Amino acid sequence: MWALHSLSLIIDSAGPLYHVHVEPTLSLVLMLLLTVPPAYTEVHQSLGRCLNALIATLGPELQGSSAAVVALRASCLLGCTVMQENPDCLIQAQAISCLQQLHMFAPHHVNLSSLVKCLCEILLENSVLVNLSSSYLLLRRAVLACLHQLVQREAVEVSEHAVALAKEGREDFTSGVNIGEIGLEGALLSLLDKELDPKLCQDIKETLTHMLISMAVGKLSFWLKLCKDVLAASADFTAVSSVDTSQEEEGTQGDDELALTLAKKDKLHPFPHPRWSTRVFAAECVCKIITQCENAGGAHFDIALAQEMKQRDSRGDFLVLYLADLIRMAFMAATDHSNQLRLSGLQMLLILIRKFAAVVEPEFPGHVILEQYQANVGAALRPAFTSETPPDVTAKACQVCSAWIASGVVNDLNDLQRVHHLLVTSLTKVQAGKEAQNQLYNEGTSTMEILAVLKAWAEVYIVASQRQKKQNDINSPPLVKNISEESFLDPSSSVDELLDLVQVDLGNLSKLWLAALQDFALLTLPSEFASQLPSEGGAFYTAETIENARPHYQNAWAQILHATALWLTSTGFLVGDSDEGLTNLSRPVTPTSMCQDSTSRAAVKSPEDVNTDRLHLVLGISVEFLCSPRSDEAMENIIACLDALRVLLEVPWPRSKIGSDQELSVELLNVLHRLILTREFPDIQLAALEVVQQVLFAAQEHVKEKRRSAEVDDGAEEKETLPEFGEGKDTGGLIPGKSLVFATLEMCVCILVRQLPQLNLKITGSPGITAGKPQLLSADGNRLVAAALGILSGVPAVCSPEGSIAVLPTILYLIIGVLRETAVKLSSGHLPMTVAASLQALKGVLSSPMARAEKSQMAWNELLRSALVTILNFWDQDDAGQELDESSLLTAITVFILSVSPEVITMECLQRQCIEKFKSAMESKDPIVQLKCYQLLLSIFQCPNPAVSYPYIHSLISSVVAKLQETEKNKPENSAELQVIQEGIKVVAAVIALAEEEHRSQLVACFIPILISFLLDENALGSVSSSAKYLHEFALHYLMQIGPQYTSAFKQSMASSPSMKARLESAVKGNQESIKDKSTSKHPKNPGKGSSIQLKTNFL
Repeated sequence: MWALHSLSLIIDSAGPLYHVHVEPTLSLVLMLLLTVPPAYTEVHQSLGRCLNALIATLGPELQGSSAAVVALRASCLLGCTVMQENPDCLIQAQAISCLQQLHMFAPHHVNLSSLVKCLCEILLENSVLVNLSSSYLLLRRAVLACLHQLVQREAVEVSEHAVALAKEGREDFTSGVNIGEIGLEGALLSLLDKELDPKLCQDIKETLTHMLISMAVGKLSFWLKLCKDVLAASADFTAVSSVDTSQEEEGTQGDDELALTLAKKDKLHPFPHPRWSTRVFAAECVCKIITQCENAGGAHFDIALAQEMKQRDSRGDFLVLYLADLIRMAFMAATDHSNQLRLSGLQMLLILIRKFAAVVEPEFPGHVILEQYQANVGAALRPAFTSETPPDVTAKACQVCSAWIASGVVNDLNDLQRVHHLLVTSLTKVQAGKEAQNQLYNEGTSTMEILAVLKAWAEVYIVASQRQKKQNDINSPPLVKNISEESFLDPSSSVDELLDLVQVDLGNLSKLWLAALQDFALLTLPSEFASQLPSEGGAFYTAETIENARPHYQNAWAQILHATALWLTSTGFLVGDSDEGLTNLSRPVTPTSMCQDSTSRAAVKSPEDVNTDRLHLVLGISVEFLCSPRSDEAMENIIACLDALRVLLEVPWPRSKIGSDQELSVELLNVLHRLILTREFPDIQLAALEVVQQVLFAAQEHVKEKRRSAEVDDGAEEKETLPEFGEGKDTGGLIPGKSLVFATLEMCVCILVRQLPQLNLKITGSPGITAGKPQLLSADGNRLVAAALGILSGVPAVCSPEGSIAVLPTILYLIIGVLRETAVKLSSGHLPMTVAASLQALKGVLSSPMARAEKSQMAWNELLRSALVTILNFWDQDDAGQELDESSLLTAITVFILSVSPEVITMECLQRQCIEKFKSAMESKDPIVQLKCYQLLLSIFQCPNPAVSYPYIHSLISSVVAKLQETEKNKPENSAELQVIQEGIKVVAAVIALAEEEHRSQLVACFIPILISFLLDENALGSVSSSAKYLHEFALHYLMQIGPQYTSAFKQSMASSPSMKARLESAVKGNQESIKDKSTSKHPKNPGKGSSIQLKTNFL
């Protein structure tokens, strides 16, 4: 025995070096296994260890097909078979371990069916029914370890083999577990409920988890029934039905009672009275199933699509169809006596709310599917807010409450008040201080509960404020906002009601939020400042529980910070708390001082000092966190922190503080720049850019205010004596690290180059980068580029004239570069989002006051001419790739023409090139380009400055008229061609209106024959295309307008051509008859009731 033990150690330690001795050693081991009597168990155990070591030494070579490898593999399998027949459980465990290794190295050469049969027999017979003693623990561990490995590769096959084995008449494994009905998964759950060994229980859980991940989506109904059987096996319906409903109004008591009417308990349960740990695991499995369905996508969260696909294929299974069962399971778990199960049930309910909140009810448009379960959710939450409930359960219930309110499912005020009342109860308990705390639990649990309550209220307030802002944006006519898919959940009435409910307690909440933020700020101080922490603790923790409190603050601070910033924004930093207890922000409010009068504290600060402290508190926490967020930090916390900064800067007072402190602004931008570099999530980058926009706006306001003050103070002096404000001063120099403009440009370049590497001149020539080919970005890329361009357009406003000259080339290069790289021609005719953003940014730059400032105008004009030449040269680029969108380039030229000073655009060579581009566009074969060309020409012709508009009118109006004259021969065949002609007519009509009186008659005389040529004969109206008919009506409409406006010229034209006059009269007569016919069809004659007053309907 000792010799064999030594041999196994040698084989293990030698590894591949022992390969030359494998064959004789394996022969010896096999001979001894066959010859040594089974009674010598120690010898057989040592032989098993040797065989295991030999298999490990051979490793992947066992997959080979040579004669030697086949012989070795057969010898190993034979040895395993011999050990399996040994009655000793330890030797059987060795055999299973050897088979496990063989399956790992040569899975195709191990009979999976017989292996699964062996494992099931041992597991169920020896473990469940007969021997639960420690003598068989190693065998059970070996079986589970082997099963764990098998299901990682072949979960479906293992499950099928187990069920097939049961159907072959082997149901007699155990009288309590029938694999044929509940499968191997159910058998493992049953085993989990009976096992006591922690390691073995963990192996069972991991095995079931692997099977769930592999099979749950395909066998959805089976897995949900399995979990439901475990959760419903011992649900205490008596306890559930006795849930206190005294807090509800009389009219609404019946709703929650309906939720307690659950289906009757099945007579026979495969899991009689499972332990709480088994039920907790079943609840966790349901949560994993939801996650797997989410990853699978499809119709699992779309009930209309799920029902449609179910009709096509009855075998289809979709999670949304089992929502009633999911709610029932969550309800049973959340109302159980076991606190751990209640936590799992509340977590399941939280996941269901988040995943199904936006699932619409197809039978009732405007409603969501979760609305029918409002009573169930309320009944599941209410027991968690009783005085006997542990703090951790109440904390989780607060999280579910806030998610339920924030989901938008609850729209009725009464339903909203019922859930809101639960949060009010918790807030009252928090405000009561130590007197209301349960003495059964330590102070750390009290901190957890208080912060969970404050976080829940913060989340509700955030959602209420965001809905209010969204509703205001929707109701504001000038702005066109993108309404999210959940907008139907947010009617204005529910928005106002939710905000009104929160406003009642907002005064107390704001104090508690500020106190919590003070605590968090102190707890995040480096260890070297530990001596400066208050000896008595903070507002919601004591000195003894400081380490236990840190995780709770870490979990709640972000939402509280966002809510506090929203509250400060809503008050405009104008609320003075001189009579309240939390004005002194220099030291935290301790539990013993929370309810004390403010007279017992330090002297009350002035409102200005209080606001400054609050601003620095929010800024300090935000900057400290954003400087070094952990790699595992939740994205929600980062976005909440950025949103807090953004909303904080939406108010003038904090903007003035930030704008006047350039060092703080630069530091904030550097922190945001580092965040963008380290976080690739588009949502985080967009939120960071919004903060940058606000910081830049604050700087713009500060520079504008300084200029205004200087002009007022030095109004009697000459302008030359006024100091230059803005970055760059008199020299135009920008100092990296101290310049706000430089930091802003760094961030914008970072965003733009990441999305469009072609903008980086250093890498344009590299093999992976191809310049000059326009490309479409993703939706997130479009939004990021648009945000960066919006920031760029505002940079000149914070510069001095000399500073603006220094940054203008960079800004123009980036804006025009984005235009060049993304000007893709879309089939819809619309401009890509990035092109629209670049044109908007270009207009903002061209309209900058710096372009007309005396000290910078000349330099700006030169740079703007250069930029225009760059755009004009785009037409000459001969790329093999996709062509640039001509409409985008024409729009860019038009922006230049209408935005810059005439000195820039009236240069003859530039003007001639621009006119040529418009002439070329009018000759385009693409009607979309022609349409855009006419629309842009109309805006240029209507420019109030004659020096700008007249050259284009003189050069291009004849071409427009010629194109309209060609239409008489080539009638429009589709709507696109019709729109082109209509825009051409509008252009000529606009020129006639702008023309001087002596030239107008000539234009009218030229225009009227064109319009009359579009008129159709009355008999031909019924047989022509719809486009020709619409053109006829459009031309007639303009003729009816021109006649009264230009009477003399109109009469002269009619007198000179009788045929035109006859054609017009025929068209007018047909139009009158058409109006009469329409009037008659709308108001049929009633012989019984004659109209006493005849209304005039013909105004022609």
